[in-house]
Amino acid sequence: MSAAKSIESCSRFDHALSAYVDCELDPDHAVDLESHLVQCPPCFEQVRLLRSLRTSLKRARPSGCPDALRARVAAAVAHEQARDAAQSAEARPRLMHRGYAIALAAAAGVVFVVGVARRPDAPAEAAKADAARAAVDRAASTESVEVLLDDLVTQHAQPLPPETTNPEDLPRFDPFVGVPVRRPQFQSIPANFMGARVHTMRDRRAALLQFVVRGNHRVTVYMFNSRAVPVQKAQPILQPRVVRERPVYVGNINGYSVAAAERSGVGYALASDLGDDVSTQLVLAAMQ
Repeated sequence: MSAAKSIESCSRFDHALSAYVDCELDPDHAVDLESHLVQCPPCFEQVRLLRSLRTSLKRARPSGCPDALRARVAAAVAHEQARDAAQSAEARPRLMHRGYAIALAAAAGVVFVVGVARRPDAPAEAAKADAARAAVDRAASTESVEVLLDDLVTQHAQPLPPETTNPEDLPRFDPFVGVPVRRPQFQSIPANFMGARVHTMRDRRAALLQFVVRGNHRVTVYMFNSRAVPVQKAQPILQPRVVRERPVYVGNINGYSVAAAERSGVGYALASDLGDDVSTQLVLAAMQ
């Protein structure tokens, strides 16, 4: 690619990098951007820098709510209450301006958080909040596995063109997927690597790898972060097995054989038109 074409291509995506890092980019544009990042080291490094900045900001300790801000919020609330009280009973209720409401809500949220932190029963309240968040996270992880498996079968049945057919490009997928992405060898099972792409599923991403085994049988493999999408949550969609002292989850979705397992934080999910026993062998071989 010439320097002029490279600059022109980068300018198309420059405005979308921040939205991409914040997971605010729609899936179609995210796929286009990821295809560009695989081939563009400068934009790739820009994404890494933005992610590092976000991580640093998250680690920063938030400051307490200033007394001046607390007073302004209280005054604003009192002012609105006085205006509402002055309206006649027959008058149509007046809606607060959206921008003002958002600012007021945000400021009130700051006051609420600071207030809770200073209450004597804050530890108990915090424990309840943590338990509620944990329950939400468990439900979300179960839903994520269902989405991943359904999406895997859909992509296997109607495959998209790969972003690369060179297995040496796979390590460039690591920052997008969150885990090391390497070509499975499948050991004693002959398999031809057909290509790969980064695939977006709602707020998650997986590396999608395509193979042909035993002559003409297509196999689609997802590699993903199993800490974000726990494989064991695949039950009851997939049934657990223990093979070579490893838990494997196997089943049938929409007529395709599906097997899933995980190793060292890397999840593997595989779809094929082969039997469950062969799919189990393939997913175990992929983890070696």
